[in-house]
Amino acid sequence: MKAQEELRQWAKASGLKLGWIAAQLPVSATVFSRWLNGNKAPTAVYRERLADITGLENRREEANWK
Repeated sequence: MKAQEELRQWAKASGLKLGWIAAQLPVSATVFSRWLNGNKAPTAVYRERLADITGLENRREEANWK
């Protein structure tokens, strides 16, 4: 499963809005949307933060975002 899909599923299961996740990083909604739509992959720093916030450890790898 791609990181984007897994992140959406995690947010839904957790009852959190995607905007909340973006605010925790912090990045703009536009940047976060680009990641979720597969237009751009987050840098290593943001992949680490996403993994820390969500517990989705395998999302630390850039290859999972392509």
